[in-house]
Amino acid sequence: MNLQPKIKAQIFLVIGVTLFWMASGLFMAFYKCVNYIPASNEFIFVVPNQLSFGSFLLINIIGPAVGGFIGGSILIFRLSENLRKRSYRYYVFVNFCFFLGFILVLNTLIPYWFYYREQIHSAADPFSTALDLLILDPYALRNIVTWLVIAWLTVQGLNIYEKYAPTTLISLFMGRYHRPHEVSRIFMFLDLSDSTGIAEKLGHIQFFELLKDFFSDMTDPILDSQGEIYQYIGDEIVVSWPIRRSVLKHVQPLACFFRIEKSVENKANYYLEKYGLLPGFKAAIHSGEVVVGEIGVIKREIVYSGDILNTTSRMLEQCKIYNQKLIISSQLIEIFPKKKIEEYNLYELGEMALRGKSRMMRLYGVS
Repeated sequence: MNLQPKIKAQIFLVIGVTLFWMASGLFMAFYKCVNYIPASNEFIFVVPNQLSFGSFLLINIIGPAVGGFIGGSILIFRLSENLRKRSYRYYVFVNFCFFLGFILVLNTLIPYWFYYREQIHSAADPFSTALDLLILDPYALRNIVTWLVIAWLTVQGLNIYEKYAPTTLISLFMGRYHRPHEVSRIFMFLDLSDSTGIAEKLGHIQFFELLKDFFSDMTDPILDSQGEIYQYIGDEIVVSWPIRRSVLKHVQPLACFFRIEKSVENKANYYLEKYGLLPGFKAAIHSGEVVVGEIGVIKREIVYSGDILNTTSRMLEQCKIYNQKLIISSQLIEIFPKKKIEEYNLYELGEMALRGKSRMMRLYGVS
C-alpha cells in the first residue's frame, strides 16, 4: 500500500509521540519506586501497590503507549489539522481541554483496573472510595499534573517539528549543521504574481490571510514531490530537493510546480468567494552546489549559501519578461532522465545575461 508522503509524515509523528510517552512512563516508574529514608539517610527501591517490579514496569509502559498512540493520533490527524487556522488562544484552550479529559480518563481507568479494583468494589461507598483513590489522592493528582506537563511538551515539540523539515530537524539534532559543508541541491523559487496590486486591493490583513491559504495549499504537493520548504520570503516560497535518484527519476521539482497549480485550481471557488480572485504564480528551478550550516548567535538558522540561490532568484525575474509561468536552467535538464523530461513541453528562451551575472545562461520555459 502506497501512502501519501503527508500521511507517512503524520504516522511518523504518531510513532514519535508514542515512544516519547513510553519513555516518560518508564522514567516515572523508576522515579516512583525510589524512596528516601531520612532516618538512615539512604534511598530504597520499593514497588508501590504490592505489585512485582515487572508488572509495575509493564503497566507504566503499556498505559503511556496506548495513551500516546490514541492521544497522538487525535492531536496530529484531527486537532492540528482543524485548529490550524484558528487563533493561538483557541488552539491552546482546545488542546488543554482535550488532554485534561484524556489524561483524567487514562489515570482513572488504568489505576482502577490494575491497582484499586478490588478495594473499590469491597468498600461501603464505592463511588466515594473511587473518587478519593483515583482523583483526589495526592499520588493521583501528581500523576495528572505530570502527564499534563508531558502533554504540553508533546504539543510544543510538534510545533518545533513543524518549523523545520523532518530531515532538517533530524540533521540538526545529530549536529550535521554544526560545521558548514557542501551539498548538491535543486532549488525552486516560487512567487505570487502581482502581489503588490493584490495587497492594495485586499488590504494587509486580508492579503496575509491569502498568503496563508496559498502556502497551505502548496504543502501537500511539495510533500508529494519529496520537496523540503526552505524559506518563506514575503510572498515567495523557496523549496529544495537533495539530488538523489528518486527525485531525478520522477522529475519531482517539475512535477511539484504542476501539482501546486492543480491544487490551487481545485480551490478556485474558495479563493473567488473569499478574496474575489484566483492567485497566479511563477517559478524558477535551478541546481548546483551550495554550502549549508548554522548561522547566527542569539537566533540560529539553517542557511544555504551559494551562487545557485542568487542565480535562481535572477531566473525568476525572467518569468515576467518572457511571460512564462515556469523557467528552468539547462543544467537542470542535463541531470534529469531524458525520457522523463520529454514528457514536458520545453521552450528554449535562448542564452541571456542575468542581472549581476558575468556569464550567459541558457534558460527554458516549461509547460
